[in-house]
Amino acid sequence: MATYIIGDFIRETRIRKGYTQEEVSYGICTPASLSRIENGMQAPGRYILDKLMERLGMENSVFNVFVSKEEMELYERVQEMVRNMADGNFEELERQIQKVEDMTRKTSQLERQYLYFAKAELLRHKKGKSEEVTELLLKAVHITLPQFDGKTPLYDNLLTFDEIMIINAIAVQYAENHKEEDSLKLGYWLKQYMEQRILDSRQKAAKYPVIVYDISNWLALGQQYEQAYKVCNEGVAFCVKYGNLVMLPLLIYNKACSLAELNRKDEAKKYFTQSVTLFEIMKLDEKACRAADWCKSHYGIEL
Repeated sequence: MATYIIGDFIRETRIRKGYTQEEVSYGICTPASLSRIENGMQAPGRYILDKLMERLGMENSVFNVFVSKEEMELYERVQEMVRNMADGNFEELERQIQKVEDMTRKTSQLERQYLYFAKAELLRHKKGKSEEVTELLLKAVHITLPQFDGKTPLYDNLLTFDEIMIINAIAVQYAENHKEEDSLKLGYWLKQYMEQRILDSRQKAAKYPVIVYDISNWLALGQQYEQAYKVCNEGVAFCVKYGNLVMLPLLIYNKACSLAELNRKDEAKKYFTQSVTLFEIMKLDEKACRAADWCKSHYGIEL
């Protein structure tokens, strides 16, 4: 489609949502660049267009833009890293990191954000030092949110999906270091942001349940089982509505654990059974066995 129509769409969406050019463009491009894009005087690159659309709470599923062969190849490589991280394929992720590293040596920092995120996740998988993992995550998020101190929610800022997942990864690091309060502060910020700012989308359907699941884990670590139960209920309802079968059994399992800790054993057994059955249906036999064993050894519940 013509550049003018892309810019027109971005401008109208931004104005309808009541956002300023400064809010939408922050850390992605200059407000002057966004103004030129909106007025059809500048064609955005694919990566910049995606980030602008995400700040608007949407996905770039409508527009195609003309980009160079190098830019398209880089975009595809980054998408491969995304898939490898989602699948837990860290061996392939390591190979892709090297390829993207070579391709981004002469690009802007914006194109390196996901690279730093992937490096942090790979280091975490290899049991690297927690402070080094956090340092990489902060390096990634500071590309577009330089004022983020790692702990204080930025309620006035718009966020991209990458920023949301990087901040959630930082919260995971806090939890692993027994700083659940810091984790929950960030987790609830991200949960609220996705509920209030982001429209229904494939990205929201995939990422919102992850954040809710992590929050339920952190609440359980702090023995806040009633709150964990309520959060799990929200996550289960969302997964059912939007068809996220990956996170559904995990949230049901956490819901069952919360009920067991609250000494509601009969209800807990019902949901333990549901979660194990779903794991089996999805051919995740190892997870099904671990869940059943944990249920028996920790709560004395036979499935």
